[in-house]
Amino acid sequence: MQATMEKPLLELRDVAKVFRLASGEVTAIENISLAMNAGELVALVGPSGSGKTTLLNIIGSLDRPTHGDVCLQGERIDTLSEERLVRFRREKFSYIFQDARPLRMLNVLENTLLPFNFFKPADRNGKLKEEGIEIIRSLGLGHRLYHMPNQLSGGEIQRVAIARALITRPLVILADEPTANLDRENRLFVIQTFRNLTREKGLTIVFSTHDLEMAGIADRVLHLQDGTLVKVEDGDCCPCPSN
Repeated sequence: MQATMEKPLLELRDVAKVFRLASGEVTAIENISLAMNAGELVALVGPSGSGKTTLLNIIGSLDRPTHGDVCLQGERIDTLSEERLVRFRREKFSYIFQDARPLRMLNVLENTLLPFNFFKPADRNGKLKEEGIEIIRSLGLGHRLYHMPNQLSGGEIQRVAIARALITRPLVILADEPTANLDRENRLFVIQTFRNLTREKGLTIVFSTHDLEMAGIADRVLHLQDGTLVKVEDGDCCPCPSN
């Protein structure tokens, strides 16, 4: 019997986004089609203004395309009602933004559990706190559980953002320039953590970056220019040396 091909987790079909401004229309991305599998680490690279953030927003249903289809697990999500879309985002996606500052009045553990201040989590037998502690420890911050943000380094703050993204058990994590303000050691830690999460947890992670060295650690590198996908290449898929 012939083996059936596994369906992609995420699909974009002929997606475009046009912003209508007072000065006229601006096409941010145009005619992009791609598919991503579960457990894949994908990097988006390109100059400023190439459409990386817009594409991430559409993948994560933070914005709707002007035309084209966006599907997750075979379900078209760009046509969902706002109410269903909010619920879908909470259950399926997590986001890490470039300026991922934790709330300054909350400690590391409280910031990790912050998503559950806004919606009721699925029943986990009252063990959310324990799960948060385990995630924080896995990111090397076990000694910082009750520290406040002003006691953390930039690399530690970004690890808190990763912990907060993981606590909701998403299918997909989207990260916009997650290593932009970090030194090389911390950039490597973040991207290699992403690699481990895709391999060990089966998460799909898509991140944008200007750093070709970090992008090269991904499974695939998508090159954007002027809103168009101009090249797709395999990453090196191997850790860079730490010095």
